[in-house]
Amino acid sequence: MNDLVAKLKENSYDYTSHIRFVELLTKGFRHHVTPPDAPDTSRDPLSYELLADLRLARRTMCAKFAIGEESWVEWINDEKILARSTEDRLTLMELCSQAVSEEPSSSTLWRLYGDYMYWLWAAAFDVEPADWAEEDKIVGREAFTWQAMQEVWDRALPATQWHMNDSHLVWDRWMEIMLRDQEASSDQQKLVHLRNAFTERLLKPHATWDKTFQMFSTFISRYFNAEYEDTMMTMNKRASQAKQQFALREHYELKVDSAVKAGDKEAEWEIYSQYLDWEVKNKGVFSFHLINALYERATLRFSIDATIWQDYVQLLMEHADGGVDVLAVLERGTRHCPWSGELWSQRLLALEAEGRSFDEMESVKHRATETGLLDVGGLEELLKVYVAWCGFLRRKAFDARSSEDDIDIAEVGIRSALEHVEEIGEKRYGKQFKGDPQYRLERINIKFITQSGNIQAARDCWKALIPAQENSYDFWYRYYIWEMVLWSKWCMRDKENAGQTLETPREATNILRQGLKRVMTMDWPEQLIDMFIHHCEQHESVHEYRYAIFEAKKARAEVAARRQKEAAEAAAAYQQQMAGAAEATPATYEDASANGKRKRGVDAAAEENATKKSRQGEASTKPMDEEASSPATAQVKRDREHTTVIVKNIPASSTQTRVRQFFRDCGTINSIILVPDGNGSTQTATVEFETPGDAESALTRDGKSLDGESVRISSGTGSTLFVTNYPPEADEEYIRKLFKAHGEIISVRFPSLKLNTHRRFCYVTFGNAQQAEAASKAMHGKSVGRNLMLTAEISDPSIKDRRHGPIYEGREVFVGNVDMSVTDQEVQDLVSSLDGFVNVRVPRNLGGRGKGVAFVEFDTPDNAKKGAEALNAKEFKDRILRANIAEPRGSKRHATAIINQPSASPEPGSTAGGDADTNGVASGASNRRERTIALMNIPDTVNDARIRAIVEPHGSLRKIVLMPKHQGAIIEFVSVADVGKASLALEGYEIAPGRKIRIGTPEEMKKMGEEKKEDRLGASKPAESKKTPALMSPAPRISRPGQQGARRGGKGGLGTKRATFITTSSAAKDVEMGGTGSAEGSSGGKSNADFKAMFLAGKEKGSEEKKEGGDGDSKA
Repeated sequence: MNDLVAKLKENSYDYTSHIRFVELLTKGFRHHVTPPDAPDTSRDPLSYELLADLRLARRTMCAKFAIGEESWVEWINDEKILARSTEDRLTLMELCSQAVSEEPSSSTLWRLYGDYMYWLWAAAFDVEPADWAEEDKIVGREAFTWQAMQEVWDRALPATQWHMNDSHLVWDRWMEIMLRDQEASSDQQKLVHLRNAFTERLLKPHATWDKTFQMFSTFISRYFNAEYEDTMMTMNKRASQAKQQFALREHYELKVDSAVKAGDKEAEWEIYSQYLDWEVKNKGVFSFHLINALYERATLRFSIDATIWQDYVQLLMEHADGGVDVLAVLERGTRHCPWSGELWSQRLLALEAEGRSFDEMESVKHRATETGLLDVGGLEELLKVYVAWCGFLRRKAFDARSSEDDIDIAEVGIRSALEHVEEIGEKRYGKQFKGDPQYRLERINIKFITQSGNIQAARDCWKALIPAQENSYDFWYRYYIWEMVLWSKWCMRDKENAGQTLETPREATNILRQGLKRVMTMDWPEQLIDMFIHHCEQHESVHEYRYAIFEAKKARAEVAARRQKEAAEAAAAYQQQMAGAAEATPATYEDASANGKRKRGVDAAAEENATKKSRQGEASTKPMDEEASSPATAQVKRDREHTTVIVKNIPASSTQTRVRQFFRDCGTINSIILVPDGNGSTQTATVEFETPGDAESALTRDGKSLDGESVRISSGTGSTLFVTNYPPEADEEYIRKLFKAHGEIISVRFPSLKLNTHRRFCYVTFGNAQQAEAASKAMHGKSVGRNLMLTAEISDPSIKDRRHGPIYEGREVFVGNVDMSVTDQEVQDLVSSLDGFVNVRVPRNLGGRGKGVAFVEFDTPDNAKKGAEALNAKEFKDRILRANIAEPRGSKRHATAIINQPSASPEPGSTAGGDADTNGVASGASNRRERTIALMNIPDTVNDARIRAIVEPHGSLRKIVLMPKHQGAIIEFVSVADVGKASLALEGYEIAPGRKIRIGTPEEMKKMGEEKKEDRLGASKPAESKKTPALMSPAPRISRPGQQGARRGGKGGLGTKRATFITTSSAAKDVEMGGTGSAEGSSGGKSNADFKAMFLAGKEKGSEEKKEGGDGDSKA
């Protein structure tokens, strides 16, 4: 708190420090009143020792900024429990009035205000019990009158009446109070007033229309019973448009309501954006109030989003007759977003358009520029304000009613603005600051000087701009037009110049000639050359025109040579890019140890057959060539390493949406990852753009303000490591610990295993390139256990990286037709004498029987070639061997690990055996289904080694089949009892943040589609299944007094909606894993109760087997 106080003393407009200071004091107040360690205890709130500081902090912040609806609600509720005297209550009344003035569209604040006023009246007049002294009641009867309370509600109703989502908070409570008053003192005039209020309410769309209609029915039944039928029928007919208006918007309202309840501000912002776009696109003659109310709601929920305020102001300007005060909206907008130069400039223009006084406009300008918030927001925001202000000064100076003082004020004001911009520019960008690239204030100054009659001074201003603007065609065009406007006074023949030669525009011609000297660097030289020729042909003498033709010809030749050179450079760059794309590896980086099993020859056919069997019943897949090419294409097109920027010092309260809005003008954003910093007050983001150009554009926002903090932006190029050859069961936590000592880790990204389950690498992004380089030097080649040497290199997708390992380096020999009963030692004895022998591997099935093949690794490709020649056609155990250099196989879409006995987690797929076939295994085949479960909702970045590490502690395993395409894995246990134990332990286990394991059957798991990832912002979402939650609940049957001749039963009466009831009998059935079972197929599913029963039965059976000495497997 001392640090925050110091910051606020240094800069009283530090928005973030104000927020944190108030939050800390409020938290202390809450803990004082209700101690966290004693929630049943309640202390006197007035004894809080920092109460005066809390009140002062709130008042101070409120004087400088708009604090928002939520802060107002907290403030009012705190003051409610503190108010003990009449003076306190009067102060709270003023606070409530201030709150609704700041947020006039907040139904919540109006409800708080109205309820408090009603309580004050009720307590003062003994309508409701209150612990007030008699003196307080006497004073209260004068201060807290019915009329004062009624005035608050009369203001609240029209302010919120078009808010479809929550206007009932105000209207329903007001009607409840009015009906109570009517019961207490009946009055026919009140009844007519209330009836009209019901009618007006029902003609407006709102979420609780059915409830209002029910209330109206009860009201009419009680007070206008004789007119009931006609009144209800007429009302129902008249309100059809209101119901239709709500029905058209109900799906948006449901989405907004769902996002608010979930606390998902990102989703809420997206829905509001879509909702507003829809409203504006489908705008009708009578829909202005609905659109206006939606903007009011949006600015209430996202009050610090300047773009919403700007769009709202645009709507109000298009509907000037809508009855909404634009200036009031702009005033609120600038209080909520004081860093938005666009809103301040619009406010100044609106004041000028309404003819407000100079003093008022000057006051607004000072508030915009003297707080320093615009400077933090960036020079562009400051310039927007000064453009509006200086434009006003110039127009006022030459108005018909202006005086000499107005001209002097304008001259001083424009000069001061230029000096302030230059001062801020040099402070931010250093001495190399060259001014506004669009020279907006300079143009206003030139116009002012020109209108003042000092042409030469204005021309000097143009000349002073040439060093900074010489390569801009736009500059030369504007300069030329200015000179032509001056010359236009002498271009027309009249009585005064009769008989004289008209002057030619020499100054304008000279300007164009100056521009021609810069055609080799100008952004649009062709247009300037054409303008020069046209100008001379139209306005100059024949001698000048003839000379201009040759000048233009020379300039065109220079430009043609320049364009030819640029085209050649572009073609070379394109060819280099295409060559890099062609050389890019079609599959991502892997090492030998990560690749797992590789079957050749006879075993390849067996694997293909097993794969075909395992895929029966699955959805059809894409052609192999399409799948194989897609990852490579994606890597070439999506160059994260050169399209990412790192943003630091983002306030902890900022959301992903706010970051996206901050960069909205820089280009298309693919993804945003926010990571909290260790200090708890800030966070860091990695923002990936569509192109490198977009990322470079984002770097220009370095130092600008985001939610009150100046952010630091750096390029992500060179800050990401490609990491592989780590233990197969490693997860994100392991990787972070591994590199923790070498810098700030922003993110760890694992690849999808859908197209290749043997991928084992990840990308680690550091805070900057220097940290990544240091981490690479420290960790590359480091041993991480089990003979694994870590690979950690700077990631660069443009560089082709060959796969590593003996099979990719030509150092592995495939040996076929090996006797299936051979032992590992026998094969090693056969090959160990060969030159360069390193290792041998003999794949085996579940029973330990060989699969007829072996793989021999050598130290060099030459020795491998010699070894293959030596082994080929060699007789071994009465068989003729076949040997050749092993070749890499294509990627696998599922990984199968066959486990003979519980052991440490192996390399993925490196265990003996490996296909889904279980030939040679007789025991246990009959109860395999009971011993098998499926893990569902597994991220497609999790490999089989991690699955084994999670599952193996709960039982002995036979087999694991990882199927990323179905977001799951099939687990076969040795014992049925282990199935129940593992199922109970793993159900709901969080394998990744937000991803909890579900237990089901293989059939259920195979019905799951592949994981849908939207790692590009704005990607289209799959259509949501239609749901039936009702924001407008079905109307209940209306209860009304019995009438003679009234009908009962049969069709619904007036005001009764037919309801379609959905049977819930299916919900009462046993819940199967995955929730997709049916009554007929329920035998295949396993509920938690089934697993528990199996677990208990297995324990009982195990104890019986021990007593009888029997074999558990045979009994199973």
